[in-house]
Amino acid sequence: MHPLLEKIGNRVDQAEVYHLQRSVLPVAFDPEGLSVIKAKQIEGVALRVLSEGRLGYSTSTDLIHPDAVVNAAMATAAFGDVSDLTFPAETIEPLAGLHDPQAASASAEQLVALGAAIQKRLLAADSGLEVGVSVEMTTDQVRVSNTNGLDARETRSSLDIGIEVTRAQSGDIFTIGDNYHGRSLENINVEALTQRLCRLLDWGCNVVASPSGSLPVVFTPTGSLTLLLPLILGLNGKSALLKMSPLADKLGQMTLDPRVSISDESRIVAGSMAGSFDDEGVPTQRTTLIDAGRLSSFYYDLRTAQQAGVASTGNGYKAGLIGRSSFRASPSPTIGSLVVGTGDSSEADLIRGIKRGLLVDSVLGLGQGNLNAGDFSNNVAAAFAIEDGRIVGRVKNVMLAGNCYELLGNQLIGLGDKAEWVYGKLLCPAIAVNDVNVAAK
Repeated sequence: MHPLLEKIGNRVDQAEVYHLQRSVLPVAFDPEGLSVIKAKQIEGVALRVLSEGRLGYSTSTDLIHPDAVVNAAMATAAFGDVSDLTFPAETIEPLAGLHDPQAASASAEQLVALGAAIQKRLLAADSGLEVGVSVEMTTDQVRVSNTNGLDARETRSSLDIGIEVTRAQSGDIFTIGDNYHGRSLENINVEALTQRLCRLLDWGCNVVASPSGSLPVVFTPTGSLTLLLPLILGLNGKSALLKMSPLADKLGQMTLDPRVSISDESRIVAGSMAGSFDDEGVPTQRTTLIDAGRLSSFYYDLRTAQQAGVASTGNGYKAGLIGRSSFRASPSPTIGSLVVGTGDSSEADLIRGIKRGLLVDSVLGLGQGNLNAGDFSNNVAAAFAIEDGRIVGRVKNVMLAGNCYELLGNQLIGLGDKAEWVYGKLLCPAIAVNDVNVAAK
């Protein structure tokens, strides 16, 4: 039993402890070269209690004085939300492959060498580039314990690489980026890591006038987050419960094109949120959300599942859409690994099928628009004009707008046949849709 549970004894109806120990070795390169090597250690606990039918919550990094954590949680319970939440006690099936001891013990020199190799490769493509690279090795020891007998522990290690490239020319600045998430240093291929960025740089050499109007758009896997973000929010069990989601009353109904299937799969080891259990100790699982266009399920944490009268899907995380869990945050319904089913066309085929339109790789201000209604409205960051089935150059000062339910429901052209990871959270192919509103200055 966790010491905090021993300390709280029988003073509450139920109690849960989330205990995180995190070690991070970050290496960063700016355009001038190596800029940061600074290892850090983080340890903290979060205590959630149910006392007289009310929830209390506290967090602390002070593990020497557990009484303060207990007293704070008890104090907040006096004014907490009314709940009849039951903490889990299930047996958890371990998930293999989450921790590579050899990678977790990687030296700063190894990470520096990897970052330098990435920077060198991109500068070889264009010596005038400004290239920033971050390489970060993280090891998390996670423990979730509760008074119902659960004591789940797991070690998870991950390697995260972020790349930002800027080409500044007279009157023009072009910035693109990419990311990689993995569990091991083995088989890291610098050429493969930089290939997509080199292709975008090549396409972006010439700036051309953008077409305007209601146009077909191909979203790369990275760009697809623009289209999918409102849908991710719409599939959130809390949004459905509060009737904020357009999907709230449509379980079992056809809501998207039959070619669209989407699931949450937190047991895919390649995903950044992969684990045997979520941050509430609920076993992770595969949850089919959209099955051939039909709404099959929402994703839930313990509280929203209890309020909706269903079981948690193992999506109670202390993290946002992008980023790691933090012991300080309260758990909420959050995707683990969102997987979008592939189609039967390559990204190149999707481009070749468009006479006049855009290829979108990234936007500025992701999350703008009335997301609860499915609407997005964004200025593009990296987008390219398509004419007669080929990329003819980069466009600037362009805005996109549309509704994800309409575009993925009635205007889907096709899905790419190859899925790629985006931020370690989204496994998605290229998506081509008709009738996106494109406004160019």
